[in-house]
Amino acid sequence: MTLVVVPPVTTEQTLRAEQIDVATLGGVLRDKALERGGIHPLFKDIDLFGTFSAGSYVLTDKFIKANLNASRKFVEATAKAIEWARTTPRDEVVARYEKIINARGRKEDTSTVKFWKSTGVAGKGGLISDKEFDTWIHWLEDEGVLKEGQLKIKGLYTNEFNPFVNEKK
Repeated sequence: MTLVVVPPVTTEQTLRAEQIDVATLGGVLRDKALERGGIHPLFKDIDLFGTFSAGSYVLTDKFIKANLNASRKFVEATAKAIEWARTTPRDEVVARYEKIINARGRKEDTSTVKFWKSTGVAGKGGLISDKEFDTWIHWLEDEGVLKEGQLKIKGLYTNEFNPFVNEKK
């Protein structure tokens, strides 16, 4: 077996040309490829990890200290946008995205918006949980990148500014 790095935008083409046997496709690129048919997923992240958030916004302690109000507003606005998208019917969210894109007047293609499924954020209003970091810490320990117990979850993240912090998921 030989691992080959292929740019995400040409991965589907490379797979269909049978230059590779297996590919990693994500997001809209995956959904468009599946819509065209002839390929199928072997597994999905959700099959392996369950419902989870695969990423988070990062603000440095220095930035937060120097911009406390802006940090609070950013987290609050992001949390409210996430929760709106989580609780609003999909068609309404897609219509809002299309309206925003068209209103910008940049002649942007809105065809990929039809593939929107969710924000990809598991917690209510973007609340972060230990589970989201545990997976990667254990993986990095297993790979020998981190020594066991070298990195502790406490202090890695905070939900302090999230307005949903006192609500149940």
